[in-house]
Amino acid sequence: MHIVRFAACPPSPWKNGGGITRQLLIHPAAANLDDFALRVSVADVDSDGPFSRFDGIDRTLTLLEGGGLQLQRDGAPLVTLQADSPLLHFAGEWPISSQRLAGKVRDFNIMTRRSQCHHRAERLSLDGSLTLAHDGPLLLFVAQGDAVTVSSDGASDTLQQFDLLWLEHAGTLQLHSDSACQLLLAHVVFAGQRSDGDA
Repeated sequence: MHIVRFAACPPSPWKNGGGITRQLLIHPAAANLDDFALRVSVADVDSDGPFSRFDGIDRTLTLLEGGGLQLQRDGAPLVTLQADSPLLHFAGEWPISSQRLAGKVRDFNIMTRRSQCHHRAERLSLDGSLTLAHDGPLLLFVAQGDAVTVSSDGASDTLQQFDLLWLEHAGTLQLHSDSACQLLLAHVVFAGQRSDGDA
């Protein structure tokens, strides 16, 4: 059970000065933006403009904070994201540009390299206790709320808002929160692994 504390992730300013990104996880650990299989990050978007292009990458994006983010593809309206909007799944090759509706926004981003792995992400509401059996690897991110207790294979810890849990192997995960919170789950399948839908 590997926990990434958001508070411990240093911000990296964008080259164009339009925001900052905190990288929560990259796989393999020694990878960079040119050769990662999996990358998870949180970005503070301070300006409008085009997204960086990532050929061969599948992306999932959701808004965590802020007054909304309008996205265009090839100049045509694509979607307007709010904190409660459905997750947006799109290809890194798409020419996407964004416009903030009411100032700065913060977003959560999962990227997987199509030739090496794929991911399936979903929202999960938690208020009380829940047990999840999973095939691994599994990402769990606290999008709203805090003090989420996580237990797996005899280990237990507490996640705060924007903390990330990474489980590489199959198992059972127990979750508990005394108040309502929103979690993001992502199942990751690397090349050569069986997925839930495999025969």
